[in-house]
Amino acid sequence: MADFGKIGFEWPPYTIEVERGKIAEFALAVRASDPVYTDRAAARAAGYADVPVPPTFSAVGQHWAPKTSVEDDLGVDLKRVLAGGADWEYLGDIVAGDVLTVRGRVVDMVEKRGSRGPMTLIIRENTFVNQRGETVLRLRGTMIELGATP
Repeated sequence: MADFGKIGFEWPPYTIEVERGKIAEFALAVRASDPVYTDRAAARAAGYADVPVPPTFSAVGQHWAPKTSVEDDLGVDLKRVLAGGADWEYLGDIVAGDVLTVRGRVVDMVEKRGSRGPMTLIIRENTFVNQRGETVLRLRGTMIELGATP
């Protein structure tokens, strides 16, 4: 099971450059058909400084994260891990040309008992800060580590 002493653990920060082409590719992949995601003029007419990112675009940023091992970092067994959901809190616009610094940490761990035995909920939070020092997004995700089966 996970090590509860890891609450507060922080991963190394990393940087994402938000590119217009990646925004368009992601919009196509998630079927976000609003022209603000692909057309700068439409984005500006809608009040954006440039083409904004569609919701959940932050998933693209995971490919920029330093290569670490959750098994090593938190002491979890990936064969027993499930995704437990995520919440995105948008605090400002994210648009093409922004440079985001992402800081991730473990904010809580909770042990529960389910119908199949013990489980640990590991709540992680990523904070996205733009080049102007503005926090524009907080992403909280829950990872569930199932306990050993008899």
